[in-house]
Amino acid sequence: MKFATLRQGDTLCFGLVDGDRIHLAPEGDTLRAHLGGDLAALAARLRDVPAVSLAGADYAPVVPDPQQILCIGLNYRDHREETRPETRKSYPETPVVFPRFATSLAGHGEALPKPHNETVMDYEAELAVIIGKGGRYIAKENAMGHIAGYACFNDISMRTWQTKSEQWGPGKNFPKSGPLGPVMVTADAVPDITEAGIRLYLDGELMQESWIKHLLFDLPTLIAHCSQFVELRPGDVIATGTPGGVGFARRPMVLLEPGKTVVVEIDGVGRLENAIVAE
Repeated sequence: MKFATLRQGDTLCFGLVDGDRIHLAPEGDTLRAHLGGDLAALAARLRDVPAVSLAGADYAPVVPDPQQILCIGLNYRDHREETRPETRKSYPETPVVFPRFATSLAGHGEALPKPHNETVMDYEAELAVIIGKGGRYIAKENAMGHIAGYACFNDISMRTWQTKSEQWGPGKNFPKSGPLGPVMVTADAVPDITEAGIRLYLDGELMQESWIKHLLFDLPTLIAHCSQFVELRPGDVIATGTPGGVGFARRPMVLLEPGKTVVVEIDGVGRLENAIVAE
């Protein structure tokens, strides 16, 4: 099953995606309100609603209002090595976690502004895990049962602001710097997410490519770890980290500039595309 959230005028509506059409829930309902429940039953109810075309749809972030967005840093070895060469012979003992705010999210197809006060705007293709069943102190062996679904995420980073201090938050929370979507694919539709490939293209050129199985800390470990210090809730997002190939680590650097288009693809999950514009 696939769910999406659309903008319709001044309102947001979510629905069940069926090919190039969508069965919309009543206005005022939200996907997050259902993520801790029976998504198959929800889909069955929505199929009774006449579908409308997705042509020209204005996508919002698939979960526009997560209470918590937890981002994982340096979770692929090649990305650790390209940004911190001194780590080549070491293995991290615990995940790097930093927060994002929901105000930084954007939808598929939404124009992403390059801030006038940033020169090093970079891309990061990531798999987003969307929590269904919440909990605290989740056991690693039970963690996959807490996943509602998956989405593509681009953890766009303002590197100048990210590196002003040891805290990355300022560079990770600019408005419309976190595209999420276009859909959430339910976990049962992806039998083995570890076998999914993840890629990023900039103006059609492949910049990043890896597989989810190459995560240093796998999904059960990340969920169990995060639940030690926060109570995970339905709709929370865990962005699982980016592989090597980021723009600021290249020589010469390859950065996001107005007029460029960036695409994140994850096998079995979706294709997230956004254009860069001047602020």
